[in-house]
Amino acid sequence: MKPLFAIPGDKALEQSVYLIKEITQPFFSTEFHFHHECQLVYVEESAGRRIIGDNISYFESGELIFVGSGTPHVWHNEQKYFEGKDQLQARSLALYISPDLLLEHLAPFVNTAAVKTWLKKAQRGIQFHGKAKAEILALMREMLQQQDLTQTISFITLLQKMMTAKEYKLLAGTNYVNLYNDKDQSRMDDIFKYIFRHFKRDIPLSEIAAIAGINVHSFCRFFKSRTQQSFTHFVNELRIGYACRLLQEKEMSMVALSNKCGYRNTTHFNRFFKKIKGKTPREYKREVSSLD
Repeated sequence: MKPLFAIPGDKALEQSVYLIKEITQPFFSTEFHFHHECQLVYVEESAGRRIIGDNISYFESGELIFVGSGTPHVWHNEQKYFEGKDQLQARSLALYISPDLLLEHLAPFVNTAAVKTWLKKAQRGIQFHGKAKAEILALMREMLQQQDLTQTISFITLLQKMMTAKEYKLLAGTNYVNLYNDKDQSRMDDIFKYIFRHFKRDIPLSEIAAIAGINVHSFCRFFKSRTQQSFTHFVNELRIGYACRLLQEKEMSMVALSNKCGYRNTTHFNRFFKKIKGKTPREYKREVSSLD
Protein backbone atom coordinates (compact mmCIF):
# COMPACT_ATOMS: atom_id res chain seq x y z
CA MET A 1 0.00 0.00 0.00
CA LYS A 2 1.88 3.04 -1.20
CA PRO A 3 0.96 6.14 0.82
CA LEU A 4 -0.97 8.62 -1.27
CA PHE A 5 -0.18 12.28 -0.93
CA ALA A 6 -3.51 13.47 0.43
CA ILE A 7 -5.12 16.81 1.19
CA PRO A 8 -7.62 16.87 4.07
CA GLY A 9 -11.01 17.41 2.46
CA ASP A 10 -11.88 20.84 3.80
CA LYS A 11 -11.16 24.14 2.04
CA ALA A 12 -11.17 25.98 5.38
CA LEU A 13 -7.77 24.54 6.21
CA GLU A 14 -6.15 26.23 3.21
CA GLN A 15 -6.31 29.60 4.99
CA SER A 16 -6.49 28.55 8.65
CA VAL A 17 -3.81 27.47 11.11
CA TYR A 18 -6.02 24.65 12.34
CA LEU A 19 -9.29 22.84 11.78
CA ILE A 20 -11.09 20.53 14.21
CA LYS A 21 -13.95 18.21 13.33
CA GLU A 22 -15.75 15.02 14.28
CA ILE A 23 -15.68 12.17 11.76
CA THR A 24 -18.22 9.34 11.61
CA GLN A 25 -17.99 6.69 8.89
CA PRO A 26 -18.82 2.99 8.44
CA PHE A 27 -15.04 2.41 8.48
CA PHE A 28 -11.85 4.45 8.33
CA SER A 29 -10.09 5.07 5.02
CA THR A 30 -7.99 2.10 3.94
CA GLU A 31 -5.49 4.18 1.98
CA PHE A 32 -1.99 4.48 3.42
CA HIS A 33 -1.44 8.21 2.90
CA PHE A 34 0.39 11.31 4.03
CA HIS A 35 -0.23 15.05 3.89
CA HIS A 36 1.59 18.26 4.76
CA GLU A 37 -0.78 19.07 7.61
CA CYS A 38 -0.14 17.60 11.04
CA GLN A 39 -3.02 15.60 12.50
CA LEU A 40 -4.13 14.91 16.08
CA VAL A 41 -6.53 11.95 16.16
CA TYR A 42 -8.65 10.61 19.00
CA VAL A 43 -10.40 7.32 18.20
CA GLU A 44 -13.86 7.54 19.73
CA GLU A 45 -15.06 4.18 18.45
CA SER A 46 -13.21 1.69 16.25
CA ALA A 47 -10.64 -1.12 16.21
CA GLY A 48 -8.16 -2.60 13.78
CA ARG A 49 -4.55 -2.20 12.65
CA ARG A 50 -2.65 1.08 12.51
CA ILE A 51 0.50 1.99 10.57
CA ILE A 52 2.43 5.18 11.29
CA GLY A 53 5.74 5.42 9.48
CA ASP A 54 7.43 2.08 10.09
CA ASN A 55 5.36 1.31 13.21
CA ILE A 56 2.54 -1.22 12.95
CA SER A 57 0.19 -1.83 15.89
CA TYR A 58 -3.35 -2.73 16.80
CA PHE A 59 -5.59 0.14 17.78
CA GLU A 60 -8.88 0.42 19.62
CA SER A 61 -11.22 3.07 20.98
CA GLY A 62 -9.58 5.59 23.26
CA GLU A 63 -6.19 6.13 21.64
CA LEU A 64 -4.84 9.66 21.06
CA ILE A 65 -2.09 10.13 18.47
CA PHE A 66 -0.38 13.11 16.86
CA VAL A 67 0.97 12.49 13.35
CA GLY A 68 3.56 14.95 12.08
CA SER A 69 3.80 16.55 8.65
CA GLY A 70 4.50 14.16 5.77
CA THR A 71 4.38 10.97 7.85
CA PRO A 72 2.57 8.09 6.08
CA HIS A 73 -0.25 6.61 8.16
CA VAL A 74 -3.45 4.60 8.08
CA TRP A 75 -6.05 3.32 10.53
CA HIS A 76 -7.32 0.10 8.90
CA ASN A 77 -10.44 -1.41 10.45
CA GLU A 78 -11.08 -5.06 11.22
CA GLN A 79 -12.91 -7.02 8.51
CA LYS A 80 -16.25 -6.95 10.39
CA TYR A 81 -16.45 -3.17 9.81
CA PHE A 82 -16.42 -3.69 6.04
CA GLU A 83 -19.13 -6.35 6.29
CA GLY A 84 -21.60 -3.95 7.91
CA LYS A 85 -22.22 -6.18 10.92
CA ASP A 86 -23.55 -5.11 14.33
CA GLN A 87 -24.07 -1.49 13.21
CA LEU A 88 -20.37 -0.79 13.79
CA GLN A 89 -19.04 2.70 13.19
CA ALA A 90 -15.61 4.32 12.94
CA ARG A 91 -15.80 7.57 14.90
CA SER A 92 -12.93 9.94 15.57
CA LEU A 93 -12.12 13.48 16.62
CA ALA A 94 -9.48 15.08 14.39
CA LEU A 95 -7.49 18.30 14.67
CA TYR A 96 -5.54 19.30 11.55
CA ILE A 97 -2.72 21.83 11.86
CA SER A 98 -0.87 23.64 9.08
CA PRO A 99 2.76 23.69 10.31
CA ASP A 100 3.75 26.54 7.97
CA LEU A 101 0.88 28.81 8.99
CA LEU A 102 1.37 27.92 12.65
CA LEU A 103 5.00 29.01 12.61
CA GLU A 104 4.19 32.09 10.55
CA HIS A 105 1.51 33.28 12.98
CA LEU A 106 3.53 32.50 16.11
CA ALA A 107 6.74 34.16 14.90
CA PRO A 108 5.78 37.77 15.81
CA PHE A 109 5.06 36.73 19.41
CA VAL A 110 7.46 33.92 20.40
CA ASN A 111 10.73 32.28 19.45
CA THR A 112 9.52 29.38 17.31
CA ALA A 113 12.69 27.26 17.63
CA ALA A 114 11.13 24.96 20.24
CA VAL A 115 7.98 24.55 18.14
CA LYS A 116 10.05 23.61 15.07
CA THR A 117 12.00 21.04 17.10
CA TRP A 118 8.80 19.50 18.44
CA LEU A 119 7.18 19.36 14.99
CA LYS A 120 10.24 17.54 13.72
CA LYS A 121 9.98 15.00 16.56
CA ALA A 122 6.28 14.57 15.81
CA GLN A 123 7.13 13.15 12.38
CA ARG A 124 7.73 9.87 14.22
CA GLY A 125 4.14 9.91 15.52
CA ILE A 126 3.35 10.58 19.18
CA GLN A 127 0.91 8.52 21.25
CA PHE A 128 -0.26 10.27 24.42
CA HIS A 129 -1.47 8.53 27.56
CA GLY A 130 -2.25 9.20 31.20
CA LYS A 131 -2.94 12.70 32.47
CA ALA A 132 -1.51 14.31 29.32
CA LYS A 133 -3.97 12.41 27.14
CA ALA A 134 -6.92 13.39 29.37
CA GLU A 135 -5.98 17.08 29.34
CA ILE A 136 -5.40 17.22 25.58
CA LEU A 137 -8.64 15.39 24.84
CA ALA A 138 -10.60 17.73 27.14
CA LEU A 139 -9.27 20.71 25.18
CA MET A 140 -10.21 19.08 21.87
CA ARG A 141 -13.78 18.61 23.09
CA GLU A 142 -13.91 22.22 24.30
CA MET A 143 -12.71 23.46 20.92
CA LEU A 144 -15.63 21.75 19.21
CA GLN A 145 -18.02 23.96 21.18
CA GLN A 146 -16.03 27.18 20.80
CA GLN A 147 -15.43 29.81 18.14
CA ASP A 148 -13.04 32.62 17.26
CA LEU A 149 -10.72 33.88 20.02
CA THR A 150 -11.98 31.48 22.69
CA GLN A 151 -11.26 28.52 20.43
CA THR A 152 -7.84 29.91 19.47
CA ILE A 153 -6.88 30.26 23.14
CA SER A 154 -7.83 26.62 23.69
CA PHE A 155 -5.80 25.65 20.62
CA ILE A 156 -2.66 27.42 21.90
CA THR A 157 -3.16 25.77 25.31
CA LEU A 158 -3.54 22.39 23.62
CA LEU A 159 -0.36 22.94 21.61
CA GLN A 160 1.53 23.82 24.78
CA LYS A 161 0.16 20.70 26.52
CA MET A 162 1.37 18.47 23.69
CA MET A 163 4.82 20.07 23.58
CA THR A 164 5.39 19.78 27.34
CA ALA A 165 3.74 16.37 27.87
CA LYS A 166 5.78 13.73 29.68
CA GLU A 167 3.35 10.84 29.19
CA TYR A 168 3.84 9.83 25.57
CA LYS A 169 5.44 7.25 23.30
CA LEU A 170 7.17 7.87 19.95
CA LEU A 171 5.96 5.36 17.38
CA ALA A 172 8.14 5.30 14.23
CA GLY A 173 11.82 4.44 14.46
CA THR A 174 14.47 7.05 15.22
CA ASN A 175 15.80 7.04 11.66
CA TYR A 176 12.50 6.68 9.83
CA VAL A 177 12.24 8.70 6.61
CA ASN A 178 9.33 8.70 4.14
CA LEU A 179 10.90 7.21 0.99
CA TYR A 180 7.72 6.53 -0.97
CA ASN A 181 7.14 7.97 -4.44
CA ASP A 182 4.13 8.17 -6.74
CA LYS A 183 5.15 5.16 -8.84
CA ASP A 184 4.73 2.86 -5.80
CA GLN A 185 1.02 3.60 -5.35
CA SER A 186 -0.90 0.57 -6.60
CA ARG A 187 1.86 -1.91 -5.81
CA MET A 188 2.17 -1.07 -2.11
CA ASP A 189 -1.59 -0.82 -1.82
CA ASP A 190 -1.92 -4.40 -3.08
CA ILE A 191 0.92 -5.68 -0.87
CA PHE A 192 -0.34 -4.28 2.41
CA LYS A 193 -3.95 -5.28 1.87
CA TYR A 194 -2.87 -8.83 1.00
CA ILE A 195 -0.73 -9.08 4.13
CA PHE A 196 -3.58 -7.80 6.31
CA ARG A 197 -5.90 -10.49 4.91
CA HIS A 198 -3.47 -13.42 5.12
CA PHE A 199 -0.95 -12.79 7.93
CA LYS A 200 -2.47 -15.58 10.08
CA ARG A 201 -0.98 -18.16 7.73
CA ASP A 202 2.38 -18.56 6.05
CA ILE A 203 2.83 -16.16 3.13
CA PRO A 204 5.67 -17.46 0.90
CA LEU A 205 7.88 -14.79 -0.62
CA SER A 206 7.00 -16.12 -4.08
CA GLU A 207 3.31 -15.54 -3.32
CA ILE A 208 3.62 -11.96 -2.11
CA ALA A 209 6.14 -11.15 -4.86
CA ALA A 210 3.55 -12.32 -7.40
CA ILE A 211 1.03 -9.91 -5.86
CA ALA A 212 3.58 -7.14 -6.39
CA GLY A 213 4.24 -8.31 -9.94
CA ILE A 214 8.02 -8.69 -9.48
CA ASN A 215 10.45 -11.51 -8.69
CA VAL A 216 11.39 -12.50 -5.14
CA HIS A 217 14.77 -10.78 -5.08
CA SER A 218 13.33 -7.52 -6.42
CA PHE A 219 10.42 -7.71 -4.00
CA CYS A 220 12.67 -8.09 -0.93
CA ARG A 221 14.75 -5.11 -1.99
CA PHE A 222 11.67 -3.04 -2.89
CA PHE A 223 9.75 -3.81 0.33
CA LYS A 224 12.69 -3.06 2.62
CA SER A 225 13.58 0.17 0.80
CA ARG A 226 10.03 1.47 1.24
CA THR A 227 9.14 0.22 4.73
CA GLN A 228 12.68 0.20 6.16
CA GLN A 229 12.19 -3.31 7.49
CA SER A 230 12.18 -6.77 5.97
CA PHE A 231 8.99 -8.51 4.89
CA THR A 232 9.53 -11.20 7.55
CA HIS A 233 9.95 -8.65 10.33
CA PHE A 234 6.88 -6.72 9.18
CA VAL A 235 4.69 -9.84 9.25
CA ASN A 236 6.07 -10.89 12.63
CA GLU A 237 5.31 -7.47 14.12
CA LEU A 238 1.76 -7.73 12.79
CA ARG A 239 1.34 -11.24 14.23
CA ILE A 240 2.79 -10.35 17.64
CA GLY A 241 0.56 -7.29 17.81
CA TYR A 242 -2.40 -9.58 17.16
CA ALA A 243 -1.14 -11.97 19.85
CA CYS A 244 -0.96 -9.13 22.38
CA ARG A 245 -4.55 -8.25 21.65
CA LEU A 246 -5.67 -11.88 22.11
CA LEU A 247 -3.75 -12.11 25.39
CA GLN A 248 -5.65 -9.07 26.63
CA GLU A 249 -9.05 -10.41 25.60
CA LYS A 250 -9.04 -14.21 25.89
CA GLU A 251 -7.79 -17.18 27.86
CA MET A 252 -6.11 -19.77 25.64
CA SER A 253 -3.14 -22.09 25.65
CA MET A 254 0.17 -21.00 24.17
CA VAL A 255 -0.24 -23.66 21.48
CA ALA A 256 -3.66 -22.35 20.46
CA LEU A 257 -2.41 -18.75 20.62
CA SER A 258 0.64 -19.39 18.43
CA ASN A 259 -1.46 -21.29 15.88
CA LYS A 260 -4.06 -18.53 15.73
CA CYS A 261 -1.32 -15.96 15.06
CA GLY A 262 0.20 -17.92 12.18
CA TYR A 263 3.06 -19.80 13.89
CA ARG A 264 3.44 -23.52 13.38
CA ASN A 265 5.13 -24.10 16.74
CA THR A 266 5.35 -22.31 20.07
CA THR A 267 9.15 -22.14 20.00
CA HIS A 268 9.14 -19.75 17.03
CA PHE A 269 6.22 -17.84 18.50
CA ASN A 270 7.92 -17.37 21.88
CA ARG A 271 11.19 -16.31 20.25
CA PHE A 272 9.63 -13.65 18.05
CA PHE A 273 7.35 -12.44 20.83
CA LYS A 274 10.28 -11.84 23.19
CA LYS A 275 12.37 -10.27 20.43
CA ILE A 276 9.63 -7.76 19.59
CA LYS A 277 8.06 -7.14 23.01
CA GLY A 278 11.08 -7.74 25.27
CA LYS A 279 9.21 -10.34 27.34
CA THR A 280 7.61 -13.75 26.92
CA PRO A 281 3.88 -14.19 26.18
CA ARG A 282 3.33 -15.50 29.72
CA GLU A 283 5.10 -12.51 31.24
CA TYR A 284 3.02 -10.19 29.06
CA LYS A 285 -0.17 -11.97 30.12
CA ARG A 286 0.74 -11.63 33.81
CA GLU A 287 1.35 -7.90 33.38
CA VAL A 288 -1.99 -7.44 31.63
CA SER A 289 -3.81 -9.49 34.29
CA SER A 290 -2.26 -7.43 37.10
CA LEU A 291 -3.87 -4.29 35.64
CA ASP A 292 -7.40 -5.70 35.95
